[in-house]
Amino acid sequence: MKIFRSKLIIFAAVITAVCIGLMLYSGGTGKSSFVTRALGAVVVPVQEGVSAVVDGLSDFFGYFYRYSSLVEENARLREQINKYQEMEQRYLSAISENTQLRKLTGLAMKYKDFDFEVCQVSSVYRGVAQVGMVLNKGASSGIEAGDVVMTEAGFVGYISTVGPTYSEVVTVLDISFKAEAKVSRTKETVIAEGDFDLIEEGRFRLAYLPTDTDIKENDMVETSGYGGVYPPGLVLGRVDRVELDKSGMTCNAVLRPADDILELKWVYVVKDFEVTD
Repeated sequence: MKIFRSKLIIFAAVITAVCIGLMLYSGGTGKSSFVTRALGAVVVPVQEGVSAVVDGLSDFFGYFYRYSSLVEENARLREQINKYQEMEQRYLSAISENTQLRKLTGLAMKYKDFDFEVCQVSSVYRGVAQVGMVLNKGASSGIEAGDVVMTEAGFVGYISTVGPTYSEVVTVLDISFKAEAKVSRTKETVIAEGDFDLIEEGRFRLAYLPTDTDIKENDMVETSGYGGVYPPGLVLGRVDRVELDKSGMTCNAVLRPADDILELKWVYVVKDFEVTD
């Protein structure tokens, strides 16, 4: 057994010496031997395989690194976009408010005895028998229940409920709305009110007119001012058509509001007014 081991060691040493000699020979002469070619045939594919694995792992982990970087970059970009959108919204809101203030200047010149408060419409709600809106100001701005709500076009409704920083409006389309009015052309005193059958088409009416009424299409209707509840001369709307009541005993004049109530963004609350002759 010892002899076998000795022979094996001697054989390995000889093989090693031969390989070293051949490599030295190849290096000195520039010619490749059989052994170097054989070693190259084994080593090169292994080297290429290892390189491919390393490259693959590099691409694999590089993908996740790039993906993580893209996620972070997208998050930063979204944050910037949100900031720009917020800035744009504030800018547009400021422009819109400035426009409303300019219009308010015109209203203040026309209605010198009115104390106005500019309000933004937070929301408009519409039900089977209700059409109202919520404003962004309330008692802290001096707004009270019963105050008139209008636009530069005319009368919109009145304040029904007041909170510290909000208020609710009953509009002319709401079936609970009722006001004494006047036809501008004929000076006829009439009652303007919301109507269940007209609310869907965004209209209200002048009720209980005689069948021989002289009211015509496009006649302007305004607040009468009687009783001091509302200031006189605010446009309520114009006549769309005149039709017989269901009873056939009286007529109704169907009115379109002075402004498009469902699309309003800004209104003016009349906190106080004086009636002058």
